Amino acid sequence: MPAFPACELMRMTQFRNVILCLNEGMSKDHRTEEEFGASCFFAGEFREYRDLFASRCPPPMKMLKGQCPCRRGVTSGWMYYLCSGMMKVYCVNPQGNDRIVAFLKDDTIFGLDCLEKEQTSVMTIECLTDCWIMPFQSDTLKEMVRENADLGLLVLSYYCKVTRQLCQDAENLSIHDVSVRLINFLLKNWRAEENAYVRLSQEDLASAISCSRSGVARVLKKLKDSGAIEMEGIGFRIVDPEKLIALRDASL
Repeated sequence: MPAFPACELMRMTQFRNVILCLNEGMSKDHRTEEEFGASCFFAGEFREYRDLFASRCPPPMKMLKGQCPCRRGVTSGWMYYLCSGMMKVYCVNPQGNDRIVAFLKDDTIFGLDCLEKEQTSVMTIECLTDCWIMPFQSDTLKEMVRENADLGLLVLSYYCKVTRQLCQDAENLSIHDVSVRLINFLLKNWRAEENAYVRLSQEDLASAISCSRSGVARVLKKLKDSGAIEMEGIGFRIVDPEKLIALRDASL
């Protein structure tokens, strides 16, 4: 058996511990993910390294609601730490329709598809609220990872999570009808919250599950008539998640 340097053994041990922690935390959350898919909301993953990013990045800059720090095929060379606010990650098809793939909140990083400076962003990222972000480049991230192996493991774990969410999303869109797609989207993102309020427009919901707004409106009416949701303001509340599950199972 080959002998490994002490630093390599330490990294292997750290990686093994990350895998064990991931496995231990799977129980109920894992069951929910397997049934309904991984949440498309990302928040808080890098909170413990916020001060480290702040020490290496320029001061936070304000992006106004509607502005896009990343544009598909245009942005290159820069990545960002989201200090506060909410963003949507989406692409646009040739007909001009949005396809939302994720939502970002405080203490996440984005734009890592521009890690290599010559590559441009494959997604557009738009501010849904006013946001504060810290820009950084690949050399800065690589330097931080070289100095802090745990950060490198976290970046790996984060993008494994992103990849898993995208794969489950593709499966959901390819094999289910609009009712099941919408119910799965609601359950995977809000089931854990009691009396959860969904503050997304019908247009955004349609973009997230790749269907028409009228299709979302029809399903929401069915959910409202069943007593699973209650309309409130621009959105609605999930008042009975078990009814959502029953309606989903009846449509499979």
